[in-house]
Amino acid sequence: LRSKDETPKVLIDFLRLVQRELQAQVRVVRSDKGTEFLNQTLHAYFAAEGILHQTFVARTPEQNGIVERRNRTLVEAARTMLSAAKVPLFFWAKAISTTCFTQNRSLVIPRHKKTPYHIINDRKPSVKFVHIFGSTCYIVRVGKILTK
Repeated sequence: LRSKDETPKVLIDFLRLVQRELQAQVRVVRSDKGTEFLNQTLHAYFAAEGILHQTFVARTPEQNGIVERRNRTLVEAARTMLSAAKVPLFFWAKAISTTCFTQNRSLVIPRHKKTPYHIINDRKPSVKFVHIFGSTCYIVRVGKILTK
């Protein structure tokens, strides 16, 4: 998100995607009391869809422990990847994206004995194309006319 003003549209689009792909109704959305979550647009959408919006007290991460732990795991893994690959912090966003990608395809949810990717897409993920973060790569140009 470039600004907090984009939050309602992005969140509504995400909730619609989840409901369509999982064919399940979102029943509860939990958030802090940030102004990006407390507005007429989201309030009207939640009311129309029958979604309960629960808020927790600001600056109390213990009330949102699961999300805080997930974010901490992503940040620590990304930091480790950057350090191990010896790449500059410029690649921070790519490291976070890669970490999320790999964890969604590798962390097993004990209750289902499946990865998050498997649960959402109803098929096991393919990781054949995954390489070590920061590894050297080369561009191969295939074609009849190759110029310098």
